[in-house]
Amino acid sequence: MDLEKLLARIEYLENNRRYIQKALDMVLSLGDFQENIDKGDAPLTILQQAESRIRHLIPFEANTLYLADEDNSDFIPAVCIPSELKHFLADEVAHMINQGFFAWAIRERRGLTIDSKDHSRKFLLHVIATYSRIRGMFVGLLPDQKQSLPDTSLTILSIILQNTANALESLAFYNFLRNQNQILEKRIEERTKALEDSNRQLQQVLKIQAIGTLAGGIAHDFNNILFPIIGYTELSLDEIPPASPAQGFLEEVLKAANRAKDLVQQILTFSRQNGQERKPVHVQHIVKEVLKLLRASIPANLEIIHRLDEDCGPILGDATQIHQVIMNLSTNAYHAMQEIGGALDISLTEVDIGYEEPITGTGIKPGRHLRLTVKDVGHGMEPAVMERIFEPYYTTKEPGKGTGLGLAVIHGIVKNHGGDIRVTSKPGEGTTFHVYLPLMDRSPAEPEAPVPNVAKSGNEHVLLVEDEKQVIDMERQMLERLGYRVTARTSSHEALAVFGAQPDNFDLVITDMTMPHMTGERLARQLIEIRPNIPIILCTGFNEGITEDKALAMGIRKFVMKPVVKNDLALTIRAVLDRN
Repeated sequence: MDLEKLLARIEYLENNRRYIQKALDMVLSLGDFQENIDKGDAPLTILQQAESRIRHLIPFEANTLYLADEDNSDFIPAVCIPSELKHFLADEVAHMINQGFFAWAIRERRGLTIDSKDHSRKFLLHVIATYSRIRGMFVGLLPDQKQSLPDTSLTILSIILQNTANALESLAFYNFLRNQNQILEKRIEERTKALEDSNRQLQQVLKIQAIGTLAGGIAHDFNNILFPIIGYTELSLDEIPPASPAQGFLEEVLKAANRAKDLVQQILTFSRQNGQERKPVHVQHIVKEVLKLLRASIPANLEIIHRLDEDCGPILGDATQIHQVIMNLSTNAYHAMQEIGGALDISLTEVDIGYEEPITGTGIKPGRHLRLTVKDVGHGMEPAVMERIFEPYYTTKEPGKGTGLGLAVIHGIVKNHGGDIRVTSKPGEGTTFHVYLPLMDRSPAEPEAPVPNVAKSGNEHVLLVEDEKQVIDMERQMLERLGYRVTARTSSHEALAVFGAQPDNFDLVITDMTMPHMTGERLARQLIEIRPNIPIILCTGFNEGITEDKALAMGIRKFVMKPVVKNDLALTIRAVLDRN
């Protein structure tokens, strides 16, 4: 990579870092924002607070906020920065309303990028609305030459404007009711307290949702950064003589990049967007890993007793999520005993659940199951507490020591694996959790042909679709070195046109999932309509709403998580083409 490209890449990464940092600042300060705008004595004060936050988050060249006038169904400009562009912005806003863009924004309830009247600039239009009514709108002029904003910034912008709409709603409600008599004021006081409780819960949900969305977005962008790093490093290793000192340096770069790849998968697991397929998992191995971590971290006055059946068969699941289940239950158990001491008892065995057994009443299917038991001799739980332990945000821990999400998430993971979780507890006697997970069928499977671990080349014609230029350049070089003929396109519409002109000219299509104007999923559907037997590989940095099962059901041959190394990509291509 020459110096000019390297400097451009550094500038790109720095710009993204600034956007992400500002988005994080916004997330962490939303609570203060709600507190400040709730103290405002006029709608203008609320809008000024919102404009200040938006200006810190996104460097618009100019922006304006409007209030809805319910008496004449019009919009009144309230805040305009800078003020000298007030008439220019008012003219553009009138054009947006006349062209129906504002009605479109109401339907979408998100930020829309819209061309100016002369199509030379871009505006961001976003309504300020609660679930019941429109309170105003925000219009921002993007800096010259800038065409779009990062999804992370748009997500936080939507949350700020949602808070603004809620505050305006609360203010209007207060002005309407403040002159009522004492009885009505008493009712308002009770209702206000209930609304405050609901608002705190809403803020918690929004904060977690925003952080999860932000984490997924960061991981997705980081995957697109990692992909060319890994790919170009592998290409460089092919060019360097084995005796060269640079080969060792590049191998270390590749190791570090693969560690970063694993870290991204952890982030995606947190945001529940990893989209990875489930595989056979031996739970006894995961329990042993958890026991090592527990032994190094729990107090010495706690004993660990474990009884694991080494012959337990595998389940079909996600190893990371199963690790989370075991770790969470074990951690809760030793927290219950950390003051009084005792023994943490973990056991794993196979059980056969028949139709006549009470356990079938929980909704799991009869048959062979794995039963994981985590038992403590701590303080136990009252029946009223046991009834609520799987509810989101319910916790018996002190403020700041628990989110109330742990057992709710564990319950969801177990249910998604087709299993069930049961609990028994008595005050002063401890608590026992039983987790049931269905075992895989042990019937003999057809022997699979051995999969080569060395990539094979080919000479077929591949249509490659990816909107990131650096990524598609790297992929094209990688495929050409493997012998394939490559037609590369950065636009879904262009790729569809090329394929439609000569559908029999291509042997394989490799497309990214997240692309502007037309997603990889929609592109694949249209390609299959043109030529039903065309092999397609769909690549994604995270799960944007399509699962591997869904992709395979619609005719896509392979569902690949980015970043993918050259050898794995080559093996995937050959597996698809040879099977075809």
